[in-house]
Amino acid sequence: MSTVSFKKKGNKQIALRVEPALEEAMQQALKADGDATLSAWIKRIIRKELQGRGIDIEK
Repeated sequence: MSTVSFKKKGNKQIALRVEPALEEAMQQALKADGDATLSAWIKRIIRKELQGRGIDIEK
């Protein structure tokens, strides 16, 4: 289950509910990958997935 809340201007904010085991695995992965924050890690992973599907986005 996820909750999405949008601001009217600028970048959108997305809130996710994750179980503790998934959160711990995500924290381990971001540290191993060298990302500074969980949000940076998630955005990088999503961009990589989208590019793999042929969807090009601009930062």
